[in-house]
Amino acid sequence: MRKIKKQKNKKIILQKIIIKFIFCLIIICGISYVISVNNLSIKGFVLADLKSKVSELQKENENIELKVMNLESYENIIKRVNELKMVKVDKIDYIIKANDFVAKR
Repeated sequence: MRKIKKQKNKKIILQKIIIKFIFCLIIICGISYVISVNNLSIKGFVLADLKSKVSELQKENENIELKVMNLESYENIIKRVNELKMVKVDKIDYIIKANDFVAKR
């Protein structure tokens, strides 16, 4: 009789340990799930923020390229030439070197 009670007590204790282990495992899995979902949502917000910054920088880059094209335009260059009172060159004189000797040490 005592042997049967001891076996039942051991089974009950073993069942309680297994139930506690499963409960702890469920709690740990739940916590890890909440943490991973939180990290994923944070990364989503960061990604959305970075995408908006990329679009802003692309627009700014397009505006800068338009300004560069405007400043390099022929009309703008002619306007700046007239403002600086530059004159047109009629004849170009090139310097001709006398001989092909190089000094040595």
